[in-house]
Amino acid sequence: MARKTASVVLAHAFGINAGVTVDTHVRRLSQRLGLSQKTDPVRIEPDLIKLVPQADWQTLSIRLIFHGRAVCTARKPQGPSRAIADLCPSHPGG
Repeated sequence: MARKTASVVLAHAFGINAGVTVDTHVRRLSQRLGLSQKTDPVRIEPDLIKLVPQADWQTLSIRLIFHGRAVCTARKPQGPSRAIADLCPSHPGG
């Protein structure tokens, strides 16, 4: 929990992208989208860091969190939306 909180505070309060925030939504979607095969947030983060430039780390987290809350929920995933189509391997152009 400490790493996640530190990443959020550094990014939003100080504009420093020190890492990718991996919460329950990011963890679940990282696995569903094939972005990481790992289950531990600490081990998922390096996989996600390799995918996007440092300037986009917190944006990636926010995109996945909102998508996980609104579209690809734990119990009723609705599939890829335009919000994360570029990350989804099953979406044409993803």
